[in-house]
Amino acid sequence: MRARPIRSQIYLPVVRFGVTDADWKFVIFITLLCYSIPFLFNMKLMRFPLEIWTCVIGLVGSVAFFNFVRIGRRPFWLQHQVAALTKASRHRHALPTDQKERPWLLPNQ
Repeated sequence: MRARPIRSQIYLPVVRFGVTDADWKFVIFITLLCYSIPFLFNMKLMRFPLEIWTCVIGLVGSVAFFNFVRIGRRPFWLQHQVAALTKASRHRHALPTDQKERPWLLPNQ
């Protein structure tokens, strides 16, 4: 048998509409949440069910957010930004955005 070429990008994530397959669970959750809340409270806008509009807006908004987070940025950019905001610099690894503190034992220079 003839050797077949190996696909070089087999380990890359599957991307649809710019959103990776690992992030689609969040997109679907946000869309279902945007649909179910107006549905449960029977919200209407000019006698038109509000869940139709909120579902579409939630889907487009979440896809746009994940595209913004992913395209043009390094991998795990959002996770690092959240860690930099929520954790003190002594409780995590150093990030490039951390400020250098002067050592307290050395005199001021």
